[in-house]
Amino acid sequence: MPDPRHLAERADGLPARSAAAAGTRDLNADYLKAAAIVGVVCIHAGLPFEDVYRFGVPVFIGLWAYYLEKALARRGPETHGTYLMQRLVELGVAYIAWTLLYIEKFYDGRWDATPLHTIVGGWFGGYGWSGQYYFVILFQLTLLFPLLRRWVAEAPTLPVIAAGVALNVAAGYWLFENRWISAVGDRLFIYWIPYVAMGIALARGEFGRKPGLGLVAVLLLLAAPIESRLFAEHSAYLALTVTLASLLLLMSAVAADRAPLRQPGVLGRTVAFVGRNTFAIYVANVAMLEVSKSTGFTAFAVSHGGPWGLLAVVAATLAGGLGIGWLLQALGLGVLVGKR
Repeated sequence: MPDPRHLAERADGLPARSAAAAGTRDLNADYLKAAAIVGVVCIHAGLPFEDVYRFGVPVFIGLWAYYLEKALARRGPETHGTYLMQRLVELGVAYIAWTLLYIEKFYDGRWDATPLHTIVGGWFGGYGWSGQYYFVILFQLTLLFPLLRRWVAEAPTLPVIAAGVALNVAAGYWLFENRWISAVGDRLFIYWIPYVAMGIALARGEFGRKPGLGLVAVLLLLAAPIESRLFAEHSAYLALTVTLASLLLLMSAVAADRAPLRQPGVLGRTVAFVGRNTFAIYVANVAMLEVSKSTGFTAFAVSHGGPWGLLAVVAATLAGGLGIGWLLQALGLGVLVGKR
């Protein structure tokens, strides 16, 4: 348990604890994280208009860079390597544990009958379970973060972000026509640089919080399904609407100087609690969705509410993920859900 008088950074990019007594908790960031994890679960649950929810992972990448940059800025340069390696090990422990669990569930542990390239490139390469690719991306970005933060410091931030957006759009519309590029997919770190650059810039105070941009982001996300129908992207995460909306959401909710802690109502406290425990929901949502399906709850929800009945499944998955996170922490296994 970190000292409650200090901010305990979470370099996994999802939960970031701070002390309420110190008044440093930024509820706007918590609310954004809560919205992002709901979006991720909605996609995995199969809700209609899934492109609208695609901002989840890009936002998490941006927040990951934001918190990591703030953590490194508070430390001496001589400790950065050790700190990043510690974060990498913690992330690796959670990744291996959940991957092994899902391999046993979805592939019946068929190690002997599976080619090595499938095990390495598929089961452990980001294609083993829904959301696994997020870990693969973070492994790359963690190793490259010292170079990326130096690059962002030396180059004007907005051109770096704009170049990244242009590359993503080019990849989505044209570059993925190349079979070598499409084989790698959007797991390569280069497609996530715009969000890393934005997170670093926000942590350094280059941009102030602009809440009005949140409305623009919502309008762009509502247009994302239209873009998907008009154009055949290979990855919805590289769509122009999703990319721009994700960047604008970060600018609308995150700031280097945290606002004084305010006392939210019951709903606000509930949303903030979800935002502080997104890692647990992220890794456990696949298991919870399987439970809903195997128990017949998913079929029941759809039969009574149609496709939107899946919102009940999403709610149950969120609650189940929070429960799993609490249980693992109680058992001293908090590292599996992003808690020290």
